[in-house]
Amino acid sequence: MRRCWRLLSVAAYTLVAVGIARPALAQGGEPPGRPRREAAERRFERRIARLVQDRLRLNDDQMRRLTEVNRRRASQRQELFARERNARVAMRREIMRGDSADQGRVGALIDELFGVQRARLELLQTEQRELAGFLSPVQRARYLELQEQVHRRVERAAAQRHGTARGGDR
Repeated sequence: MRRCWRLLSVAAYTLVAVGIARPALAQGGEPPGRPRREAAERRFERRIARLVQDRLRLNDDQMRRLTEVNRRRASQRQELFARERNARVAMRREIMRGDSADQGRVGALIDELFGVQRARLELLQTEQRELAGFLSPVQRARYLELQEQVHRRVERAAAQRHGTARGGDR
């Protein structure tokens, strides 16, 4: 169990790092050591796939189909992540302006954040309808639980990183 949590923790950190790094790499060119990093990422992805397959008790066909669903939805997830990050950064900038903050802009950014949350829920519902075609309700519930665990760990890591970067202020 301890190994499972450690692996999930690494998965959470990697998901955050990959989500942030990939758009930057697309603009900035090839980083040094890329082939080695890609090989490490492939090994890591295989370990996570084995963990998911074991935890959900999936057969090979179910695992293949789950991987396909995730691949199809990955770009949508990345887009939502980017929209949320951009809205939060822009809102933080406006708020830091104090009394000169553009109230209309802040209101629009709040609306954008709620829009991202609605889109995320719609994506989850669509994904769950697809998964219902080949996973049992118990497997889907376990998968949701696993996703939630990773999400909580990502959020905790981001909060710790943010608190550390700001000298402990939260």
